[in-house]
Amino acid sequence: MSDDVCPACGSSRTRRGGTRIWGVYVVSLLLALPAVLVLHLNAAIVAGVLLAVIVAAHLILETRVCLDCGQQYGGR
Repeated sequence: MSDDVCPACGSSRTRRGGTRIWGVYVVSLLLALPAVLVLHLNAAIVAGVLLAVIVAAHLILETRVCLDCGQQYGGR
């Protein structure tokens, strides 16, 4: 589990995530599909870049979501 505690309800059941992270997922996929299908870039390289972007987003944004109340907190 995590050492973070939800500021709204005090629960320690939190996970990384939130709307910003989902936004990064969606934008990344919307850019990756045309790169592979239209520009004919190597799908393995595009997938590697996609994974790197997702990992970087998690490390940079640092947003968390409480599993009990749904509160999103943290981030920069």
